[in-house]
Amino acid sequence: MTIETLADGRTYVHRQSAHCETGVTAALFRDKGLDISEPMVFGIGSGIFFGHLPFIKWTGLPITTYRSLPGMVFKKTAKRLGAKVVRKRFRSPQKGMDELRRVIRTGQIAAVTTNLYWLSFFPRRYRFNFSGHNLIVLYETPNGFRISDPAISENTLECSADELEKARFARGPLEPRGLMYYPLRVDPRPDLRKACLTGMLDSCNQMLKIPIPLFGVKGIRYLAKKIMQWPNTLGYVEACRQLAHVVRLQEEMGSGGAGFRFLFAAFLQEASELFGSPELRKLSMEMTDIGDRWREFAVVSVRIIKQRKTKREDSFDSVGGMMLDCAKREEELFKNLRDVASAMKP
Repeated sequence: MTIETLADGRTYVHRQSAHCETGVTAALFRDKGLDISEPMVFGIGSGIFFGHLPFIKWTGLPITTYRSLPGMVFKKTAKRLGAKVVRKRFRSPQKGMDELRRVIRTGQIAAVTTNLYWLSFFPRRYRFNFSGHNLIVLYETPNGFRISDPAISENTLECSADELEKARFARGPLEPRGLMYYPLRVDPRPDLRKACLTGMLDSCNQMLKIPIPLFGVKGIRYLAKKIMQWPNTLGYVEACRQLAHVVRLQEEMGSGGAGFRFLFAAFLQEASELFGSPELRKLSMEMTDIGDRWREFAVVSVRIIKQRKTKREDSFDSVGGMMLDCAKREEELFKNLRDVASAMKP
């Protein structure tokens, strides 16, 4: 934890987080006086999701997502907590940097979306062309900017102006176009119970009701069956490459592991205390178990990819079966959560 003094003399407390958007959103709201946790932001913002997009490629491979569309957690959390916010994109890098400087000189902290490749404080092995990383700019320094990157460091960091500009205006897929966002004001006493229930029911709809078979529990089943077919349809080497991509997106892309399932379990645990609900507590424990199953899927998948078959049953059929099991258990969990949340809704 690091404490920084902002341009208007207020203090900012930097805390590390599991994921960039949820960590940044929680920090922005805490700066405005609402003490809220990262899991609560994730749940209220309906962050939990699943989608497999074979028609959208990243590094030449289909995208598998375990969370909602980038930016939606902040938007939904702000709306459900009654916050007034600013979100801006810019055509000109110069105008985008000028506006950032103007805002932070008032003492307002501002979140920006960046491309990881241009951020030198990232370990080199993790720097790749991904334009979806969020961080907070605190104030200007003689050498650039002081930033808070909750998902990366336990301390605040220094970033040069040139580096930050390149990261904010990188070209390519999901290019951020200088996106900057921050709350102007936040209700200090929002209706957390209502916001939690809205987030829960929205998450249930996303996981259960989207008719397209690429999303929610249908999407998990779709991908599981594809994985079982990959060695025959793609060949073993390409099947391993595609499986590695699925695991990387699940375990390494800012989720803290298990495709955000542990983070959602933490939300349900916190909500169970807010509502005094043993049903939500039980669902939290079940989601933790599901997260463990996703983690087991990742471990066995990596063993297959590296051809370290310590067990004869390690195969694409076995990992596909694990994913089918996750789909079955998540379908049951979200149906139960929908029933519990509906019964609580006034």
